[in-house]
Amino acid sequence: MTFSKTTPLRLVLLTVALALATPASAIPAFARKYTTSCLTCHTVYPKLTPFGEAFRRNGYMFPGVDSDVIKAEQIPMGQEANKKTFPETAWPSSIPASVPLSVGANGKAVFTPSKTSSAGVASNGTKFTLQDLTPEAHIWAGASVDDNITLWAELTFSGAADVEHAQILFNNLLGPKHAVNLIVGHGFPNVTQYGPHSSYLGDAMLPTMPVTAIYRPADLGADPWTLVDNYTGMEVNGVIGGRFDYALGLNAGKTPGSGLSVPTDNFYGRIGFKVGGMRLDGEGSSGAADATRPWAEDAFGVYAFGYQSHSRVDPSAVAAGLTTFGDTANVIGLGARGTYGSAELNLGAYSQKHNHASDTEGKVTGTVTFGELSYVVYPWLVPAVRVEHFGLKPDGGDSISNTLIQPGVAFLIRPNVKLVTVFNYERTNGFPTTGGWMGGASDFGQHVSTAPASGATKLSEFETVGFFLAWAN
Repeated sequence: MTFSKTTPLRLVLLTVALALATPASAIPAFARKYTTSCLTCHTVYPKLTPFGEAFRRNGYMFPGVDSDVIKAEQIPMGQEANKKTFPETAWPSSIPASVPLSVGANGKAVFTPSKTSSAGVASNGTKFTLQDLTPEAHIWAGASVDDNITLWAELTFSGAADVEHAQILFNNLLGPKHAVNLIVGHGFPNVTQYGPHSSYLGDAMLPTMPVTAIYRPADLGADPWTLVDNYTGMEVNGVIGGRFDYALGLNAGKTPGSGLSVPTDNFYGRIGFKVGGMRLDGEGSSGAADATRPWAEDAFGVYAFGYQSHSRVDPSAVAAGLTTFGDTANVIGLGARGTYGSAELNLGAYSQKHNHASDTEGKVTGTVTFGELSYVVYPWLVPAVRVEHFGLKPDGGDSISNTLIQPGVAFLIRPNVKLVTVFNYERTNGFPTTGGWMGGASDFGQHVSTAPASGATKLSEFETVGFFLAWAN
């Protein structure tokens, strides 16, 4: 194994599972564009209401004719009459009179009750961890070019600048309205039926597990492929009949290592349907069934997805002495969302099978299941409980698992300022107890590569209380 003894695998899993410093995906620029409140599309942002989800699926455009509901001043880029003389003249469009930018930041404070817990040991016995109160700042841009084309971008600053999104969305390309859309650029693959940041308590509704980084950190560094991340590519998606939706995508995935990157390609697809409540595209609706509770509906939706990724180590990394390998991961997953009034339940599971994930070029299977139950008491107050379960099974080795139970409450201090409090309880199965909770990562390596270490057992701990604060303007 190539683990550092100072980086236990369990800490890797805990860090991934508790990555709750939620990027504020809400875009106040859209509120200014339509002269409306953020609560038109959100409860505790970035969680979307049914109308907000329809707005997102429609390429960040209102149902109907988008330009009919724009209230902010627009500057025409050409005259409507130019449409009649196309292609002799450029097709007209428009730009906002004001710059369509929003800014924001997010961070967290963590309270660790026990110095002897794994979280306490990892934080050197610090009770209150405050250095991440303002780790990220964001600049968002969102604007429509016309009734069928939208621009969307996000720049995140966290020590260095990172382009998380830079996309152009072409809507209503063929057939019935919303049936065929195209997204080109850098952003999330739409492997779920809902927005990726649709959890009240976590960063993403769909938890991810970096299997190759767990087994091969020297080869893959700190940025391995995971199921939901920012990738460059293109996606065709759409809504058919208001109740069925699909997505088909191709993206560049990840090319770990330093120096020249190695081209690679990933493929994915998703299908789903929804019964009851607002249509997936929001068409034919005058708004929420209850205007005082725009989040509430009685509905059920289900989706299935498949994904194939390829990871390659670049030549410069191989020249530096790292192992040459190519890993292919095949992922199959299911998810569902049920709503009854103000109550919502999300469930899902997927399996990712890697053919060369371990440092011995062995096969590894990772499984992830999750659920989140929430109830909107008020649009600014949402208690919820979230459960995530991670399993790892190397070929010819022993299985381990990690379960996280996270009750919490999401608050809106104001429509664009939020505070989320999350309690983190963890239970593991199959981790050796040598050297504390699980010992060094080398202990885990011995465990999964050969036989369980002496004393391996099930252990449970109350880890931390997290306080997550974010604002957007």
